[in-house]
Amino acid sequence: MAAKVHDYTGEMTWKHGKTWYRVIGDLKSKQTPVVVLHGGPGAPHNYVLPMARLINATGRPVIVYDQIGCGKSSLLKNKPASFWTVELFEEELNLMLKKLKISNKYILAGQSWGGILSFAHAVKKPKGLKGLIIANSLASVPKWLPEIQRLVSELPAVHRKAIATHMKTGKYTHPDFVAANDYFTSQHLVRIPPPQDVVDGFEVLGKDARVYEAMWGPVEFAPIGSLKTWDVEKSLKNIKVPTLLINGKYDEVTPATQKRLVKKIKGAEWVCLPLSSHLAYVEEPAAWLNAVSDFMKRRKI
Repeated sequence: MAAKVHDYTGEMTWKHGKTWYRVIGDLKSKQTPVVVLHGGPGAPHNYVLPMARLINATGRPVIVYDQIGCGKSSLLKNKPASFWTVELFEEELNLMLKKLKISNKYILAGQSWGGILSFAHAVKKPKGLKGLIIANSLASVPKWLPEIQRLVSELPAVHRKAIATHMKTGKYTHPDFVAANDYFTSQHLVRIPPPQDVVDGFEVLGKDARVYEAMWGPVEFAPIGSLKTWDVEKSLKNIKVPTLLINGKYDEVTPATQKRLVKKIKGAEWVCLPLSSHLAYVEEPAAWLNAVSDFMKRRKI
């Protein structure tokens, strides 16, 4: 008899189309499965595969999926900007948990926008949630704005001027603005040449940024989409499960942001990796894995 394959893909059909997913590991094992939520919004699962593999290295089953509107899931290109809401992706997540029959026991590991989605889910106190890993994320866009504005103010003068000029005109494809954005990325998103999985994910987002632009904006440091007012910080007190915040020293979601959040979640822990930015799991994978693995072992989740 052939051994059962514990790395497989599938599709979840629901009212808005199909959501593609991949399961790495055995969901019937005694280990609590981890659902890794990718960022963007609208960046496919590819770029968090390195993160998923690190978590899977602990022996835990891991699920990744392409949130609807991107990657291998239904793209829904004709939907208006107003269609793309946090509530839409919360519904998709809840359905995915039921589809995979893990809604009674799971951990969420959300990166960037995936962390926002994780917070939105967690503050509702779902019974099956056993732990949270919030990677490079935030719980309030308005409260984070002063930090991202500070990072922009510290850029070289030529880039500050380009950003100020072209944010006013909306010419986000102007070479000077693109150069400024590229420099910001090299300082605060990923500070080393990223692996191919990450490159593939970013290329997909670059070719189809509808969801990203509707919910976030034209670039990372300009959140002018529907998420610009999103804020659940006052509800973080509802989170009672073990929670780890992990980011990088040079992260666009700054250490100051994490320091404020960790105080608002009972028993939460925070790890800041000293050489990393927004993709800390790529920049310092060994340290990232050690921190996450140690957290899950100590907190027995």
